[in-house]
Amino acid sequence: MHLSRYRFTSAPECGSIKWVNMSAERVQFGRPSDGTARYVRHYVQREVRLGDISVAIPVLARSSSLVDFEFGDPLEIHSSSTGFSKQAEAAALVGLETYRQNHLMVKGNVEHFAIHFQPLALRHLFGLPVFDLTNCNHAADSVLGSAWSELKQRLGEARSFQERVQLADGFIAVQNSRASARDSIELAANEILRSHGRCRIDALAHHTGFSMRNFQRIFRESVGFSPKLFCRIVRFEAALRSKNAFPHISWTTVAQECGYHDQMHLIHEFRQFSGGTPTELLGETNPIFLPKDGCGPL
Repeated sequence: MHLSRYRFTSAPECGSIKWVNMSAERVQFGRPSDGTARYVRHYVQREVRLGDISVAIPVLARSSSLVDFEFGDPLEIHSSSTGFSKQAEAAALVGLETYRQNHLMVKGNVEHFAIHFQPLALRHLFGLPVFDLTNCNHAADSVLGSAWSELKQRLGEARSFQERVQLADGFIAVQNSRASARDSIELAANEILRSHGRCRIDALAHHTGFSMRNFQRIFRESVGFSPKLFCRIVRFEAALRSKNAFPHISWTTVAQECGYHDQMHLIHEFRQFSGGTPTELLGETNPIFLPKDGCGPL
């Protein structure tokens, strides 16, 4: 069981949230099969029983797109800047996130299952213009087709997390038959993930055979944002995982291990991708982190 640290007790005004200790939640992770690992990073399920408690979960910058299926009480997406709220889709396609623009408002019984994709999966599997999906979310069936509504129904009828993973993995395997061969941009994106964002962009461009300008353009079209920004967000996620795995180590040590120039550089990056300093972020909430070979916080 994972213990989240804070909740708020009443609807907040824009920019003002009151936080107090909250209860437990259960999170499970599943790996894709060998046949779908090119497209799926992992599967995750979160279950929370809150009753009448209202909880805010910040949505941080994230290097993976995902499809999220909701099986519990409805969630609300609350804008961190404008205060605007809307109900989350029961099955949503969520693009990459480059900054903290929203937080999720949850209460009652929360149960969701998500498929987190590899960098070029949406382009290869579905031919989607991924740049247009960045910092956006849509009803999954409106973008990907009605088969995703049928998948949601089957997932809802599944009796266990393991059964859901098998159903989702089999579904992706069918889409796999349409995918194209690996290309150099995919290999470059995978190298950024493997190195936790500690890559030289000029070296990546050289290995693809493209000029720097063409490499940056094609990468942005294929992944959703520039290779430099992708590196920065992957490194931000690595820093979060490192601190979560070893909470006793200092942020200075985290900065050194993750390749930041110094602690001030790390703080600057955290402000851009989470809306606050590292200390403020961990004081505000305790995000759900992925395994060491995962891709970052949910």
